[in-house]
Amino acid sequence: MDERLSPVGQQETQAMHMHRLKQYNEEMLKKLRRFRDVPAEEASKLENMLKSPLTVKEKQLDEQLTEFFNEFTHLGKQSSSSAAKDTENHTLNISQQLNKYPFLEPSANDDPYTPQELFLRQTNHAKNSARLGADIKDVYFPYKDVSSPLSIEKITLERLMSAGVHLGQSTSLWRSSTQPYIYGTYKGIHIIDLNQTLSHLKRAANVIEGVVENGGIVLFLGTRDGQKRALEEAAKKTNGYFVSSRWIPGTLTNPTEISGLWDKMEVDMLDKPTGRQLTVDEKMCIVKPDLLVVLNPTDNRNALYEAMKTRIPTIGIIDTDSEPSMVTYPIPGNDDSSRSVNLLLGVLARAGQRGLKNRLEKHSPT
Repeated sequence: MDERLSPVGQQETQAMHMHRLKQYNEEMLKKLRRFRDVPAEEASKLENMLKSPLTVKEKQLDEQLTEFFNEFTHLGKQSSSSAAKDTENHTLNISQQLNKYPFLEPSANDDPYTPQELFLRQTNHAKNSARLGADIKDVYFPYKDVSSPLSIEKITLERLMSAGVHLGQSTSLWRSSTQPYIYGTYKGIHIIDLNQTLSHLKRAANVIEGVVENGGIVLFLGTRDGQKRALEEAAKKTNGYFVSSRWIPGTLTNPTEISGLWDKMEVDMLDKPTGRQLTVDEKMCIVKPDLLVVLNPTDNRNALYEAMKTRIPTIGIIDTDSEPSMVTYPIPGNDDSSRSVNLLLGVLARAGQRGLKNRLEKHSPT
């Protein structure tokens, strides 16, 4: 703790000095009383001893003591003057602080800092040294994969590894059909080959970009907790649709019962309604998505079976316990981690957004 003098500390220091002076006076009185009780003969002997000339050793000792006392007195004067200056400076600092912070309560010299003083010290420390240190670059922020995902050209193996895309399932849950996508095993889990992931992700991104650019409908499907926001953002970017709850059986194979009550309208390549009245046959026709993107294929096998029956191409994240043949364009990766799913879905959504932009630029009136 820094040496400071406050009014309370000064009072305590003065009281300590008075107590020591009182003890010194009492000891001197005791010695004087003892000297008073000394017999006259012994007193005369002591007086004669004091009047006798000093020896050589006694002279040296007397000179050393005199020099010591002179030096001690000089140091005492310096310390007292410096203490006075420090007291004046400290008093000036306190007055300046009180003018700047009128409600500040300064603590005593031997007391800990008050919460107000600690806050001011921390603020001053942050002001002087907060900007010191290393400049960290290329930091991975997972939340940006949903709001502002990267394009497929900027995705690297390091980014995939940072999101945990390479982490597969336990070796006991391994499906042998995923052998081409496995790099190895580590502590009982399979490690996915990220080179395979990156190549398959590029192919899937090109597919979804082409579908959206040609006016196709993309349906995103993910039924696990925490996937709704990413699905919603992907649907907005591609002007598509998403399902974040339970998949209703028969959505694709029995649309007359499921989607018979849906209102239908005709839109142009700019996704604007034309206003033309549909005929009876057009109203009865089946509206199906042109591409189905499934985030957890193992949990949505019914949706994949319906897509295969209706010949709808699918994109799915295939973990080491999934079946790659169930989807048209598999993407080897971790389908259990939210970071992994958000990264892969964000890349696909960014590709679809680019396809939508190309379509709007191509068909917009010049």
